[in-house]
Amino acid sequence: MELGPLLFATPLALLALIGLPLLWFVLRATPPQPKEQSLPSFALFEDMPTQEETPDKTPWWIILLRMLIALLAIIGLATPIWSPVQSADESGTNADLLLLIDDGWTAASDWSQIEDAAIGTLNATDRDRGVYLLSTTQADYTDALATRLAPQNARAQVQAMQPHGWQPDYTRLADALGELEDASFDIVWISDGQRSEGFDALASTLTSLGPVDVIPVTSNAVTAITSVATRAAGPVLTLTRSDPEGEQTVSAVAYDATGRSVASARGAFASGEGTTEIAFEVPDSLQTSMAWFRLSNPVSAGGVWQWEGASRLRRVGLLSEGQSLQPLLSDTYYVRNALSPFSSIVEGTLDELLEEDLNVLILTDVGELAASDASRLRSWVEGGGVLVRFAGPRLAAQADNLLPVRLRRASRALDSALSWDTPQALAGFSETGPFAALNVDSDDVLVRRQVLAQPDPQLASRTWARLADGTPLVTSAGLGEGRITLFHVTAGPEWSDLPLSGVFVDMLRYATLPARDLANSGLQPNTSLAPQRWLNGYGDFMTPAPNAMPIQIDATELPTPSAEHPAGLYEGSAVTLPLNAGASWTPAPVGNWPNGMNVRSIDDRAAFPLGGLFLGAALALLLFDLLLSLFLAGRLRFGRAATSAVFLSIGLLAFTPQMADAQDAGGTEPTREDRIMQAALELSFAYLQTDDSAANTKAESGLRGLSMVLYQRTTVEPAAPVGLNLATDPLNLFPFILVVMPEGGIILDDAERVALSQYLRNGGALVIDTGTGGSSGAQDGNLAAFLEGLDVPPLVQVNDDHVLTRSFYLVDGFYGRYTDRPLWIESNAVRARDELRGDGISSIFITDADMVAAWAVDERGRPLFSVDGGNRNRELAFRSGVNIVMYILTGNYKEDQVHLPSLLERLGETPDSSDILRSLDDAAPRDLTPDGGDKN
Repeated sequence: MELGPLLFATPLALLALIGLPLLWFVLRATPPQPKEQSLPSFALFEDMPTQEETPDKTPWWIILLRMLIALLAIIGLATPIWSPVQSADESGTNADLLLLIDDGWTAASDWSQIEDAAIGTLNATDRDRGVYLLSTTQADYTDALATRLAPQNARAQVQAMQPHGWQPDYTRLADALGELEDASFDIVWISDGQRSEGFDALASTLTSLGPVDVIPVTSNAVTAITSVATRAAGPVLTLTRSDPEGEQTVSAVAYDATGRSVASARGAFASGEGTTEIAFEVPDSLQTSMAWFRLSNPVSAGGVWQWEGASRLRRVGLLSEGQSLQPLLSDTYYVRNALSPFSSIVEGTLDELLEEDLNVLILTDVGELAASDASRLRSWVEGGGVLVRFAGPRLAAQADNLLPVRLRRASRALDSALSWDTPQALAGFSETGPFAALNVDSDDVLVRRQVLAQPDPQLASRTWARLADGTPLVTSAGLGEGRITLFHVTAGPEWSDLPLSGVFVDMLRYATLPARDLANSGLQPNTSLAPQRWLNGYGDFMTPAPNAMPIQIDATELPTPSAEHPAGLYEGSAVTLPLNAGASWTPAPVGNWPNGMNVRSIDDRAAFPLGGLFLGAALALLLFDLLLSLFLAGRLRFGRAATSAVFLSIGLLAFTPQMADAQDAGGTEPTREDRIMQAALELSFAYLQTDDSAANTKAESGLRGLSMVLYQRTTVEPAAPVGLNLATDPLNLFPFILVVMPEGGIILDDAERVALSQYLRNGGALVIDTGTGGSSGAQDGNLAAFLEGLDVPPLVQVNDDHVLTRSFYLVDGFYGRYTDRPLWIESNAVRARDELRGDGISSIFITDADMVAAWAVDERGRPLFSVDGGNRNRELAFRSGVNIVMYILTGNYKEDQVHLPSLLERLGETPDSSDILRSLDDAAPRDLTPDGGDKN
């Protein structure tokens, strides 16, 4: 029911207004006259004036007050909603609502506001009107246009919507709406403010169907990675944003194929600039492990880039020729310069190169290899390596079988004294090879000498480049998981002009690609690629739907993310194809909306429920009426000041009916969900909730005690500890998760194991306390069962020189309820440089010292468990915990030599110049007692 801008969700309750006149007469009814009895003694009071009189009717203002209470209660029960703008009323129709919502990845940064705008629009819609809910990223609109929803059902669907990993396709939606005949709607379009494909066609179609209200939601700028380039120092990300106004700082994180972060970099948009670059400065070993990048904020599918193909850095091994006094005459000189823009080059002997972790190996004019070398090299190629060879006099005279084609003995000379042929030009590239997209001028590359291939039925399919006379210039063939490629000329300019041309760099760029990436550069029609993972609108990887269709390559142009094939990673038998949402994205904000569209703000279409306000006011007035009645009857007596205070309080309550509820809610103990949400704003520690309530209580008490010590002694100020459910709670909000192993062990299901593995790969830490104190038994098996499937690396015991022994306190061991127990961490964390993690920080900490029992205190800070060794060991246990927390939060910065003088001073030694240059092995911490220790 609508009454101007006021709507009633339950209008039948208004029928109770009919009873208000009856209530008026009931309230005015005079009670029966009292029975009179004459008493002789009453004659003494006849001449006394009457002090109090009882009226024969209820005062009109009390009746009016009670009528107002009833009126407010009835209106409140009718669920009134204030909706100031109603398009249907303005158009004079009561047409159904057609609600369009942009839910592509460009809407992810403003999704909460888009959802609020949609729900506000539905709240303002009469429940008798139908709603057709359409998202602009749908693949098919047949069912959506055939389903007329009630507003409350449409509201539930909106709350279940999430942004997708592709952009809207307005052309498809315009075609679907154009097929409607004689349709008329009240149209509301909640837009992300971007002109996607088919925008003009959709706008024209919508205005022909009815009045259109547009709500652009563009509070947050959209930022995306549009391309990634390779350089020697590290990859360079190109970023684009939708709003060039103001300065903006952005950061990116690089991950390897397992999801482990390996590097990070920062950049900034200057005011007025829509593009910027983020450059990574990382070692070669880290560059080759980078698989994808992610912007830290804002998060969307456009902020994730999967790094595959020709742009990725590769490690190339180049067989050394020894020291050359004339580098311009060396073949490796030209190869080295051509590879330098996109490769990390390692030079050495064949034995040295095969020991390296290389993607590509290049041999320049190497003839027949020794049998042992040939066998090792063959195995390396079959395992996925790429071997690129160049011809020369040695190879022409004597070749081995590690070649893509069989060669004729000796080379073919052109334009020589004994030849009637002239130098041959490079004619072009095979349409099925990776060089197909390259362009070359035939006059730029002339070949004067080459090695010829023996005629073979497979020669044509293995040829990537030909000369003008049809003879092969570059041939290639697969071997196992790898590939062998041969350039039939030398790597230097003796036999051809190819090394001096610009196309030589591009040819090497593709020739040195790994076998799987090489296939991407030559995608052929009818190639089928199955989805391996998808990206949702927020940029999170997700498992493809069971009925997901593979990509069928039907043209040389690569597909773009769509409803049928979202952004993600697709693989075939020999091809890996990433679809990146932000690839080549160009912002196209809508400056002027087409005629016929009314641009509204979110508040214009928002509806405000008033039921609680009316009911609260009725309750407050009812309480006022009760107190007033008691006061007038003489049953409630106050002094003048108290009476004024009571009525003032009642008046305030009438105007703020919800204040008491808000105060009550603020005074209650925060729930676990509230603590988890609060962890996004302040530092909190977490523990794993198990089926064992005693273990949960112990873990919470232990973290409470450790948090108190950190608060008192350090700048770390953690909030109350939180118990986590691995499968449902956001783990990344917490720096570490404490696991107290119960006697029955912990069995993780698949969802919990996947969530915990992802948390560890993203930089989280796991602190496990078995509490056995060195006694072997069932807990050893429980620990093994818990860690199964978590990809835990080999563990080592922390030694006396590890940074954990001096991350805050100088300690010589790790204590808990049991004394001096070992602490186990990742083995790669004790190396001077951990190339996998980049920062050398362990993500696993395992102890049996029962540290948690030593930390555990009640809410007043009183210890809950006894500790071997008394207060001294309890103090050492707290120091052990503080060191672990500081190590997790700050990393291994105290391994730097710059801190050595301070450490020596704490140890009671006076540093001099020779001390500063010594290694940390000479500065091992001494024994530390609670009285003698100090914090750094």
